[in-house]
Amino acid sequence: MSIRNLFRPAYKSKDPEVRLKAVETLNDQSALKIIAEEDKSPRVRMAAIEKITDQDVLTQVALDGNEIDARIAAVERIDSQETLAEIIKLRKNYELMAACFSRITDKKILEAIANDPEYNMSARRIAIENYADEALLQEAIQPATGVDKPKTPEEIKELIAKYGGAQLVRALGRFRGSKGALTALGEIMRQGGEPAAQAVQYLAQALIHANKGVRQCAEDQLATISKGELVAELVRYMDKTELHKRILAVLEHIEHPDARQIITNKPQ
Repeated sequence: MSIRNLFRPAYKSKDPEVRLKAVETLNDQSALKIIAEEDKSPRVRMAAIEKITDQDVLTQVALDGNEIDARIAAVERIDSQETLAEIIKLRKNYELMAACFSRITDKKILEAIANDPEYNMSARRIAIENYADEALLQEAIQPATGVDKPKTPEEIKELIAKYGGAQLVRALGRFRGSKGALTALGEIMRQGGEPAAQAVQYLAQALIHANKGVRQCAEDQLATISKGELVAELVRYMDKTELHKRILAVLEHIEHPDARQIITNKPQ
């Protein structure tokens, strides 16, 4: 080992496993920022994002990270909706914009984006659509003090009848970082019919959310799948590398023969 390598910080090691372990004990926000923005390993980037507590650092990663997965993960941990709106204005990447919009629930901010010519036309159209969905969303989720509380199954049925399942799922899917929205999506999934498959898609996407509590909520909802066609719908998303292991873990808890067969036949 060269003298240079001897004194190199572990998070700069050539071995991604060494870097990953180093990140677990690292609290230096500047170092974590560099790792999140530049590391070649998705696992190391995601681990760094989870350790970042400084909102300004998260914003910088969202704006300037080399890889879109880290930028979106950073967006999902940014608290300020005004900051998210500014990211939409400064960066035109559609996936990044969508991630920011999924966190913006303030009608005044959505209205401001819709009417501000400094935003690109795609952003302004999304803002208009999301503003229209907001009243529907408020009917679908009952906020309790500090906790998202979903409507009852009977009330969800009434909302589906009132607005249509597709529109309701779309509105809830925008807020898949909300446990209340995920629980409502789970109820729509359990009720079956055409909206159920779309609900499974949004729940599957939430399996890689930056917040562990949100991921666990999505897992809990998907674990209640009881229909073979919805097992098949969930399995479709295993083609995405970042979802493969998460979905396998969920299948372990689904009490349906199709799920059991997939687990039994998975490569050892």
